[in-house]
Amino acid sequence: MATMKLEIITPESIIYTGDVESVIAPGSEGELGILPHHASLMTALQSGEIKVTANGQANSYSVSGGFLEVKDNQVTILADSAVSA
Repeated sequence: MATMKLEIITPESIIYTGDVESVIAPGSEGELGILPHHASLMTALQSGEIKVTANGQANSYSVSGGFLEVKDNQVTILADSAVSA
């Protein structure tokens, strides 16, 4: 299955880095579903849950705002704060 690189970063630390199959994030205009080779995108995030699927397993992270960028098959999330849910 195709993958993309994901990084979830807060001012304090790197919360997650690795290859994933999908990301669902709480965008400012609603939930975003991102799959490998998604078009370039930059958006603000609302507080909520980020759902990550990696190696067929789902993981969740709680975020309180920030920004999400998709570029060159890489998703970068710069969160105000984030914790594994």
